[in-house]
Parts: sequence; C-alpha cells; structure tokens
Amino acid sequence: MIGALRRLLATSATAMFAGGLAVLALATLWLGRSYYLLPRYERGLDELDPLLSAGHGWGVTIGLLGTTLMVVMNLYTLRKKLMGWHWLGSMAGWLRFHIICGVFGPIFILLHAGLTWPTGLIAVGFWCMTLVALSGTFGRYVYGLLPRATGGGALGLQQARAELADLHGSLVLSTADASVEELGSLMLELKEMEIEATSLADVARGLGLYRQRRRRIRAALTAASLPSDVERSVRELLFRQIRLIRGLELSQVARRLLRYWHLFHRPLAGAMYVIVLVHVAGAVVFGGSLKEVGDLLAAWGGTP
Repeated sequence: MIGALRRLLATSATAMFAGGLAVLALATLWLGRSYYLLPRYERGLDELDPLLSAGHGWGVTIGLLGTTLMVVMNLYTLRKKLMGWHWLGSMAGWLRFHIICGVFGPIFILLHAGLTWPTGLIAVGFWCMTLVALSGTFGRYVYGLLPRATGGGALGLQQARAELADLHGSLVLSTADASVEELGSLMLELKEMEIEATSLADVARGLGLYRQRRRRIRAALTAASLPSDVERSVRELLFRQIRLIRGLELSQVARRLLRYWHLFHRPLAGAMYVIVLVHVAGAVVFGGSLKEVGDLLAAWGGTP
C-alpha cells in the first residue's frame, strides 16, 4: 500500500511538473503570437521586442530555463549510478523526468530563439540538440523493449526468467478454483508463439505477436466467464507475463541497438553542451543577459 501511494504521488508530481512547463510554453506562445509571426528584420520595431527577443527580458529567462532543463535531465544518468539509493525514487519516475526535460528544454530554447532558424555556431548546437532529442526518443523506445521490473527499471535475463516463473505460479494460484479449459489452451498457445529475435525483422514480428497475444488473452478471458475480480487479476498477470516474454524475445536485438545508440547519442550530447556553454558564457560576459533577468524579476517583484 505504501509503495503504491508513493508511486501515485511520484506520478502526480511528474504530471504537475510537465503540466506547469506546458502552461508556461503555451502562455509564451500566446503572448508572442503576433511577434513570432513577424519577419526577423521587423521585430526590433515591435513593442514586444524588449520582452521576447533573445537578448532581453523574458526571452533570456526562457532561454536559461530551457538550458537548465537540458542540464538537469542528466540527473537521470546520475540516478542510474546510484541503484542502491531507493529513497531517491524509482528509475521509472526519473526516466519520466528525463523525458519531460528532454522535450521541454528544446521547446523553450526555440522560443528563446524567437522560433527562427539560428545561424553560425548556434545553428550547429541547435541541430545537435534536435538530433539528441530525436535519438533520445528512439533510445527510449528501444529501452522499452527490454524486460522491465514492476517499478520500471530494466531486468537482466536471469531476473526476468525468475519473475516469469513467479508470475506463472501466481497465475496457477489465481485460477485454482476456476477449472477452465480456455486458460489451459491459452497458455499452450502463448508458449508456441514464442520466438527469439536476432534481427530487426524479428523485432517487427515480435511486436506483431505481442499484439496478437493481447487479443488472444482478452478473447480467452471473455470465453472463460470468470468472476470479475478473478478476471481482473488474471488479466493483469497474463499481460505482465507477455510483456516479460516480449522483453526476453527482443532483448538480444534491443541491447545491441542500445550499444550503437550510445555511440551516436553521447558524442552529440557532449557537443551540444559545449556549444551551449560557449553561448551562455558569451551572453553573460558580452550581452548582459543576467542583468536583463534581474531587471525582469525586479519588475515583477515591484522593486523600483
């Protein structure tokens, strides 16, 4: 019960964090809806330029926010190195935080740039950021193909097989009082559908089989006419079981893809952070960006 409550609170906090960032981004878009549609050479004469341009006011603030999000998303990597520190929260929660920062960081940086294509060194950083975001989405999808623990972290092959055996035992206990032929034939059918993926074509086939298994489980449970509480428990156990089976089937290819992905993703992320550091340092030293943010905060706080 305590674990379930903790997961609920963590999920709610993540949803509030993402919702707050979304509201902030949409409010900025709404505020600058006319400004962002102007050609770049006309924006200097617009009344919103002192607020929304990249070197002033709110434009600097959202740039710093986007940069901060792109930096703190690396806390997920630090959390992975502290696997024994469970009080820090689940890996699933940290992964959601990582993804949210990776989505909204580029959005705020684009708003900071006034929704225009950057030039020079910043253009290189922009495309590095874009490729990091896209490759991160691909990496998250591939990571999701691995066998997963209930808390969301990836399982080793031996751990996954042990949990699969435990699930099978739980399923037998759950249906001990329900002598239904449909479930017996279902288990045999699911066993016959198992494959071992060694190529991308096998991965596509495995994903198709996973969808077939879900449909077959629903059909078998409908035919079995189990009591509602038993049916719900059995469905959860079976769905968890076929997710683990899918992870075991696709694990070999998924782990190979993740190795290649790291070779691409990490150097791009490193280049992006170096360029961002150069840009921020230049803006602070030569552009007076921190003074702009300070003036904006002082205006909001009513300081003369």
